Amino acid sequence: MLKMREKNNIEVFESLPRRIFLDSCTLQNIQTYGENIFDNIEVPINDKNARNVEALRNIFFVNQRANFEFALSDNSIKEVLDKGDKSYLQWAFDVLDHWMCCIEEYEKGEAFSRKGEMLLKQLNSKQFGYLSEKDKALIFDAVLLECDTFLTMDLKLCTPKNSEHIWKMLKIRILQPYEYWEILKPFARLWV
Repeated sequence: MLKMREKNNIEVFESLPRRIFLDSCTLQNIQTYGENIFDNIEVPINDKNARNVEALRNIFFVNQRANFEFALSDNSIKEVLDKGDKSYLQWAFDVLDHWMCCIEEYEKGEAFSRKGEMLLKQLNSKQFGYLSEKDKALIFDAVLLECDTFLTMDLKLCTPKNSEHIWKMLKIRILQPYEYWEILKPFARLWV
């Protein structure tokens, strides 16, 4: 029984999302709640984002040593530009710079296996008619960038029906920060 549990724990650990695409709303909330996330300042309990902000604090604390990759794309930057907020744009470029540094650390050609490209070639985008064009573009970017997870605070994307369909078709998890933290939490002590 113990060996079976150890094997299951190893499989779960190996399947932890390590390359995470940040949806624009999550990126903006990380900027908005930066002092709560990075400086450990409490979020008021009645704040509608409290659970996700607390999860982001925990995720980024673990990431100080875990070195997960947080990805953005050209479409991410376009969405940020549409907001017209210079500080948000600077924040997005800082995160994009982190992402580019992660990719540069790979040996030549090892950052991408092209499996995301192959997945998208098989799809008809009409299968995702329930997504807005912007959401579809970002999710497709996340698949092309071979991300394990699309981290969002957009409740429309996180419905079980949408999440299950996207997982079935694109092999990418759609998770809110608190859901990702629940997956990561049992292993957090490995890094902190």
